[in-house]
Amino acid sequence: MSRLAFFAACVGILAFGAFARERKVAVVVEGGTAEEVAFVRKNAKGYAANGHPVTYEEKSGGAMRITVTDPNGAEVYAGGDKNAAIVAMVDTLTNLPVPGQLIGGGVALRKFKQYQKTLVMGKKAEGYALAPFKAALKSKKPAEVEEAQAILDSIEKAKARLADDIKEDLAAGDKGMALRDIRWYITTWPSERKTYEEDFKRLSADPEAVKAEKAWFAAQKKRR
Repeated sequence: MSRLAFFAACVGILAFGAFARERKVAVVVEGGTAEEVAFVRKNAKGYAANGHPVTYEEKSGGAMRITVTDPNGAEVYAGGDKNAAIVAMVDTLTNLPVPGQLIGGGVALRKFKQYQKTLVMGKKAEGYALAPFKAALKSKKPAEVEEAQAILDSIEKAKARLADDIKEDLAAGDKGMALRDIRWYITTWPSERKTYEEDFKRLSADPEAVKAEKAWFAAQKKRR
């Protein structure tokens, strides 16, 4: 497969993806010829224009050096190969977690495969919703027990990540993401609604927050 075909295929894959809180994959170019810089700029900004979480920056320098970092700030590529840099960017975007998904990609689903689409943020994930997995923990089949436990663990991890995201949203003043994340939290775990009740009321009454949240959901529908 040619690199051009590879990039095109990845665009198709990413069109079905979405992202967690809008952290960015950062692409920074230092130096290089005008042609090299234009190539990286076109690809990075092209993905950003299509709604993917990418930031792009150019710095002056001599020989080209491109740095790609993931949303957590970890370096995934550093070098002078423009094609390799874009591949690294695309790979990183492809592997970003799907927003709203409770069963992580690392969970091998067999018996409970149908739950991947129903166990999502915004739908209750406590009480009776967890009954099939808790019942499976008593199974005499080790593989079934392992799968059920992996799902329950994944849900707890998703819950903890969302709580961390809410803290970051509020600290950063990102009202749209804060409203989205809090809405997800209190509808997925309604027994803990009081935890964010005041913030939810405040943000729900804020036109700017409501508009930003609606824009985010509209963008996700468009990508799909």
